[in-house]
Amino acid sequence: MKIAIFLFVLAGQTVSPDTARLSLDEAIGRALEENPTLQAHRAKAEAGAQLPLQATPAFLPSLSFGLQGMKTTDPVGVFGLKLRQENFAAEDLSLDALNRPEAYSGYNATATVQMPILAPEGLYGFQAARKAAEAENAGARRAAGATRFFTVQAYTGALLARRQVEALDAALEAVRSHVAQAEAMHEQGLVTGLDARMARLKASEIEVHRLSADAQARNALSELKAFLNLPDGTELILSDELSGLTGASVCVEAGGSDPSACDWDRRGDLQAYSAGLEAASKGVKKAWASQLPALAAFGAVGHYAQDAPFRNGSGDWTVGIGLSWNPFNGLAGVGAVRAAKAEEAAVKAEREAAFRQAEVEVLQAKRMLEAAEQGAEVASGAAAEARVALEQAQARYASGTAPITELLDVQAASTNATLSELSARRDLLLAHAALDLAYGVFDR
Repeated sequence: MKIAIFLFVLAGQTVSPDTARLSLDEAIGRALEENPTLQAHRAKAEAGAQLPLQATPAFLPSLSFGLQGMKTTDPVGVFGLKLRQENFAAEDLSLDALNRPEAYSGYNATATVQMPILAPEGLYGFQAARKAAEAENAGARRAAGATRFFTVQAYTGALLARRQVEALDAALEAVRSHVAQAEAMHEQGLVTGLDARMARLKASEIEVHRLSADAQARNALSELKAFLNLPDGTELILSDELSGLTGASVCVEAGGSDPSACDWDRRGDLQAYSAGLEAASKGVKKAWASQLPALAAFGAVGHYAQDAPFRNGSGDWTVGIGLSWNPFNGLAGVGAVRAAKAEEAAVKAEREAAFRQAEVEVLQAKRMLEAAEQGAEVASGAAAEARVALEQAQARYASGTAPITELLDVQAASTNATLSELSARRDLLLAHAALDLAYGVFDR
């Protein structure tokens, strides 16, 4: 019985989820390390970094080993095996032995080295691979910059959603106090029961908005957890507040004193396009070079035995130099050159479009920052005015010089002003971050 009770109690216990307390900077640091999308970009960049290594046979030696065992009655095969093993005897020259030899076995062990002397196609291929690797790396840096921006967006979005719930809680509490005040004044015969009923209706309206805002706040927190690669069961505590975050753009702080600080030509995606264009240009040269001769030196050593590899037998060596050239292969070479040129033209057009788009994004970010700064100032002033107006409306209603509708309207305006001020603060933070993203500051 005691065991059953213990198991029941144990089953009823819930394991408290892990808790993570993060500031915005800590969230950015975690995202740069743990975000799955960014990890995928970095893995692809790491794979791209191996392309030059794969192209090094164009100028580095290659070494290969081979081991072969066989048993044959093929006249040529038997003749060659005996000759290489130095087992050839005078009786092996008889016509019958040459035409119908008995089954014979042998093992061949070889080592071959080849050293390119002139390989134009391979050299241009190596150069193209290096530029392709640079493009992948630059793309990964741009992905890291975007990850930083999206972290700011998600973190401040979660903060905003939480503060909106708190603002609606405060508004709901205020309206409920209006309900209590209206009921008290009704009991004193100062107002009708309609005032309290209208206040309760307004409280219900705010409560509905509050329920929706609470769901949005929890959704925003879940999105942030997913972006940071945290389990949804983790209790995530955001230690920063919207009012405490400044997030001034590096470009705004630079004030033109350091032109390189805000040079959008250094954006990761633009550098990726530039490196990609150089890779395509090398690809054109590679296509041309594929029709040129290639020159290489080679050498080989071999050991030949009858009974087992590396047993008693004989060995030989070979060194030489070879030229390979395929001057005409139908129209394949022409097609390869034309395809490479078309690819180069496509990358060039994409690069030009990307640079133009980057310039537009910088201009848009500047305008949005200017609007956000002005909007934050206006929203702050409106919130202050709304607080004063609410105090006046409360005094007017308490003195009986204003109806309940005026108080409720001013209360709603005050709540909206508070929510607008919170949104304006967040918009200003995002506008600063968006300007840095447009300039590629985060990519570096």
